[in-house]
Amino acid sequence: MLVTKIAFTNMFKNFQSYLLHFVSISMSILIFFTFMSLANNPLIRKIFLRWEVIGSSLFSSSAFVLILFVGFFIFYSNSYFLKRRKRELGLYSLLGLRKGQVCAILVIENLLVYSLALVAGIVAGIFFSKLFSMLLFWIVNLRVDTTIIFSGKAIMDTILVFLVIMAYTSLYACGMVLRYSLLQLFQNKEMEKNVPRGSASLTIFGLCFIGFGYTLALQNIEESFLWHKLKFFAGFGLILLSVVVGTWLVIRFSMPLGLRYFYGRKKVHYRGTNLLTITSLRYRLKRNANTLAMIAVLSATTLTIIGAIGSFYSGAIHDVKRENPSSYQILNLTPNKQKEVDRIIRRSSENKLQYATQSAYLNVPVKNPMKRMPYEFYANSRHFSFISENEFNRLNKIERNRNLSISGLSDGEGILVGSDMTRIPTKLKKRLQNHIFFLRSDDQKRELDTVQFVGFREFPLFNTGFADFTVVVNQRVYDKLLTEFRPEQVFIYNVSEVDHSEKLGNRIQQAVEGKVSIWSNKMSSYFSNYHIVSILTGAILFVGVFIGIVFFLATGSIIYFKQVTDAYSEEPGFRILFKLGLTDRELRQIIAGQIGPLFVVPLLFGISHSIIAMIGLAKNFDVSVKLPFIIVVSIYYVFYGVYYWLTASNYRNIVSRHRHD
Repeated sequence: MLVTKIAFTNMFKNFQSYLLHFVSISMSILIFFTFMSLANNPLIRKIFLRWEVIGSSLFSSSAFVLILFVGFFIFYSNSYFLKRRKRELGLYSLLGLRKGQVCAILVIENLLVYSLALVAGIVAGIFFSKLFSMLLFWIVNLRVDTTIIFSGKAIMDTILVFLVIMAYTSLYACGMVLRYSLLQLFQNKEMEKNVPRGSASLTIFGLCFIGFGYTLALQNIEESFLWHKLKFFAGFGLILLSVVVGTWLVIRFSMPLGLRYFYGRKKVHYRGTNLLTITSLRYRLKRNANTLAMIAVLSATTLTIIGAIGSFYSGAIHDVKRENPSSYQILNLTPNKQKEVDRIIRRSSENKLQYATQSAYLNVPVKNPMKRMPYEFYANSRHFSFISENEFNRLNKIERNRNLSISGLSDGEGILVGSDMTRIPTKLKKRLQNHIFFLRSDDQKRELDTVQFVGFREFPLFNTGFADFTVVVNQRVYDKLLTEFRPEQVFIYNVSEVDHSEKLGNRIQQAVEGKVSIWSNKMSSYFSNYHIVSILTGAILFVGVFIGIVFFLATGSIIYFKQVTDAYSEEPGFRILFKLGLTDRELRQIIAGQIGPLFVVPLLFGISHSIIAMIGLAKNFDVSVKLPFIIVVSIYYVFYGVYYWLTASNYRNIVSRHRHD
C-alpha cells in the first residue's frame, strides 16, 4: 500500500518531471498506432487489392522496422529519465525502503505512464489516421472519401507491442536499482579528468576512411573494378563501415584539436563567455563523440531514405506520364468492336474525345541480339517493333511533336525509340550503334534484312506494353517486312480529364474483352498504367516518410535528452554564476556555444554523407534527385531547428529555475 501511494503521489504531484518521458512514449504510440491503423484500414486494403500491388505486405514488413526504432527511441528516453532520478532512488533507500520496494515503485509508475500514454496516443492516432490516409490517397492521386476508422486490431497490436516495451524498460529500471549501491545512486557523473587532446594523424586517418567511402559511392557500379570484385551488398557494407568509422574518428579527434587551438589563443579564449563555453566543451567532448557520430549517421540515413524514395517516386511518375502518350490504345479491334468503343467514348459526359487515330507496327524477331540489351527489348519479348518514318512523323505530330522528326533514312538504317534511351549508358549506346542486327523470318528459318541504329528518340509513340522497342525504318524496308509479317493494328484514343477516366476505361475494356482487369494484352490505358506505378511507389514513399519520422525523432531526442541531463548536472555551477552577476544575454551565449556545436557538427556530416549518397544514386540509377533532396533537406532543417530551440529553451529554464533562491 505504501509503495502504491508513493508511486501515485510521484506521478500526480510531480507530473512536470514525468512530462518529457510521457510525451516521448505518447508520440511513439501515436506514430505506431497510426501506422497500424493504416495497415488495417479496409479501404486501403481494398485499393491495394484492386491494383494488385504489395501494399499489405509492405506495411507488415515495415511495421517490424518501426517497432525496432520505436523501442530504441523509448529505451533512450527511459534511460535518461532514470539517470535524472538516481538521487531520488537513492533517497528512497536512505529512508529505509528495500530495493524490491523501490523496484515496485518504478514498475507501478511505468504502468501508470504507459497506460495514460496509450490512451492519449491511441485517441490522437484515431484522428491522425484519417489525416495520413488522406495524405496517402493524395500521393497516389486517387479520389477517395475517407472516414475515421476505429481498428480493433490496430489497438490490440499497439497495446501488445508497448506492453512488451514497458516490461523491458521496467526490468532495465529494476536492474539499475539492484546493480547500483547507495553511494553510486547519489554520485553525479563526473567530467573526464583528462582533457582530450585530439590527434591530427587520426583525424587524417578518419578523413581517408570517409574519402574512400565517398569514392566508392560515386563510382559507376557496372563499370567499376572494385564493385565487380565486391558485389553489391559487400560494396554497400564497405561504404557504410568506412563512413561510420571515419565520421567517429574525425569528430572524436578533430574537435578537441580545434578547441585546443582556440583555448591556446588568449584573445579568443578570454573574449566574452568563450572561457566558459570552450572549457565546458573540452571536458564534455570525449563522452559526446559517440553520440555525435550516431546523430550524424542517423541524420544521413533519414535524409537519404526519404530523399531517395522521393526521387524514385517523382522519377517513376514522370516516366509513366512520358511512356503513355494516349489515354487508350487497343490492339486489333474488329469493325464491330471499334464502333462500340467509339460509341462509348462519344457518349461520355466527363471525358470528351480529343482525337482518335489508327496505326500499326510489325513485331520482328532478331537473330543476333547483343549480350546486354536495353530493358525494353526484353519487355518487348526480344522483338523489334518496326514502323515507317512517315508513320512515325504522323503520330509524332498528333502527339504534339515531342520527338524530332525523322527523314532520309537509308536501307539498313534505323532509329531506336524508347524512354530508356535517356537512361542507358553512353557506352551501351555506342555498342548499339556499332552492332549490325540480323532480322529473321517468323518461322526463325530465314534471314531477312539487317538494321543498324544511327540515332535515338526518347519519347515513345505507343503506350506501355505495346511496341516497347520501336525501330523506325524507311518506307521501302517497312513495305518489304510487311510482306513477311502481319501488322499489329493499334486504335488510339485521347480524351479529356484522363486522370479521372477510370469508369470510362472500365466500360471500354468490358466491351473489348468482356471483363475488367488492370493487366491486359489488348488494351493499354494511361489511367491504369499511371496508377499501378503511383500506388506502388506512393505506398513505398509513404512508408519511407513514416520510417524517416522515427529516425528524425531518434536523432533529435538523443541530443535533447543528453543536453537536458547535462543541464540538471550543471545547474549548481550556473547558480554560482548567477550570484556573480551572469546576465540573460551571457546565459544565452553560453548555452548557444555549448549546444550549438552538438547540433551543427552532426548535421553538417549528415548532409555531406547524404549528398554523396544521392549523387551516387543519381549516377547509377539515372533518377533526378536535386529537387526532392532540396525539399527534404529544407524540411529537415526546419524541424531540426525546432529541436534546437526546444533544447536551448529547456536548458535555459533548468539552469535558471533557482536563479533567485
